[in-house]
Amino acid sequence: MARTKHVLMVLGSYDQSAHEGIARYARQHGWHLNVSILKDFQLPEHWQGDGIITSLNSSRQLEDFVLNANVPTVDLSIWREDIDLPRVAADNAAIGRLGAMHFIELGHKNCAWFGLASNPASRARFKAYHDCLQEVGIDCMRLDTVRPQDAAYMTERLLALPKPCAIYTKSDYDSAWVSNLCYDAGLKVPDDVAILGADDNPLICNSQSVSLSSVRYDLSKIGFEGAKMLDQLMKGDALKQRLVLIPPTGITIRQSTDAIAVLDPFIRQVLLYLRENFRKSIGTKDLAEHFRVSRRHLESKFRENMSSSIREYLIGLRLNEAKAQLQFTDEPVETIAALTGFCHAPHFSSTFKKHFGISPTNYRKQT
Repeated sequence: MARTKHVLMVLGSYDQSAHEGIARYARQHGWHLNVSILKDFQLPEHWQGDGIITSLNSSRQLEDFVLNANVPTVDLSIWREDIDLPRVAADNAAIGRLGAMHFIELGHKNCAWFGLASNPASRARFKAYHDCLQEVGIDCMRLDTVRPQDAAYMTERLLALPKPCAIYTKSDYDSAWVSNLCYDAGLKVPDDVAILGADDNPLICNSQSVSLSSVRYDLSKIGFEGAKMLDQLMKGDALKQRLVLIPPTGITIRQSTDAIAVLDPFIRQVLLYLRENFRKSIGTKDLAEHFRVSRRHLESKFRENMSSSIREYLIGLRLNEAKAQLQFTDEPVETIAALTGFCHAPHFSSTFKKHFGISPTNYRKQT
């Protein structure tokens, strides 16, 4: 009978979902999972075991303990990239890009970023968000470079923003803070300020006066995959990858971003029509006929307001829906192509790979 593996879970930044993923793997493989430090965070002085699963942060005490334990260790964060450890973590660049794409689809021209604190995760998200916006000619205003925790100062910054404005925050905690400042300042969410966070914590997002939209990413999967990687190390198996990034699973849209930000009333109607009908086989010619305008006038007005062509915008809507279908349903690729407005599966597959660098089938396997 195989000896029971003794694994220490010591998360510098505790998250219940990550814990659930680790515990699920531990149950499936008969581990003894030591979680005794959760209550008081007192690192054991004479612990002996087979492996450690951690999430390093700024704690030097935790760093020293992990490095001196001399057992296989997996880190579930990118806080300490300077320390050479195998890692499973959120794909923060993908989280940043997803926020930018959401605001671009809503027609926002004034976009900002806010985080109450700066850390490697927030910096990676901001950079990807900033770069994605810049690709379509949108400048990103950064609100957290000076006195981000000063409520009076931040209220002045919010009031001075061009309206409407869309703010992407590092987390739902930050979104709730910004939302409260907007409420106290008389700013309407989402009409004056749209707010998007990350983590999709329902206890935060659904308890605000205006419910908060949020990027979803699977912390339970991060915990499970981290435990799986640790198991490989404890068995002495070589790792194919020392860094595994788990992509976000989408955006839960709630009231805080549930508004189209385009000022032109005609283009607002066009966007609403596209969002309701993108699953159908429609194009620019069909839109022009529906709204009884010339194709040239429609294309010109759309590009002026959206910084993209109608075709590009329509493909974006279809691909985002296709990604959700691949992640959350078992429908075959052929059916998803038909459900999202593509003429046939080969066209869908080639378009998907062109935009995301991976085939629909392989994307489904990864997520």
